[in-house]
Amino acid sequence: MLLMMSSEAQQQEQPERAAYVITGSTMKLQEHQLKIQVENPVDFQSLMCHGCDIKEYYVVQGLMKYFDMLNGPTYKTLVRHFWVRASVYDKEASEEEERNLSILYPELEGKSREEMGLEPFKGTEIRSTVMGVPVVISEEIIAYVLGVEA
Repeated sequence: MLLMMSSEAQQQEQPERAAYVITGSTMKLQEHQLKIQVENPVDFQSLMCHGCDIKEYYVVQGLMKYFDMLNGPTYKTLVRHFWVRASVYDKEASEEEERNLSILYPELEGKSREEMGLEPFKGTEIRSTVMGVPVVISEEIIAYVLGVEA
């Protein structure tokens, strides 16, 4: 019961976000015009048989999970859908977001991002939507997926 109360309290404190976002294309290409280059699997065993034993270099760096992902499936339709709607959100974009908000609401001029109701700027991100669901890729997310430090 205590967990449920704290969960409810957290939901009340957080600002509401749209669960579904409709965004237009950010590039002139249509989805079907994008050519997806699927990486060829990296076969360390075959390389070793031909005198090129490089697997240990990647093991030491902790990058084997990356090669496991490269050798995994690629969902071309999702990749196309993501990239035609993608945009880079960096420091300049966050400042422009603040300027635009203070133009719409002059009383917000000079206030912090939090006071404006915006999330704090944490770093550069790639933002997009996939079938209406907001997707954000940051350096921390990439590092987490690869199992390495950012």
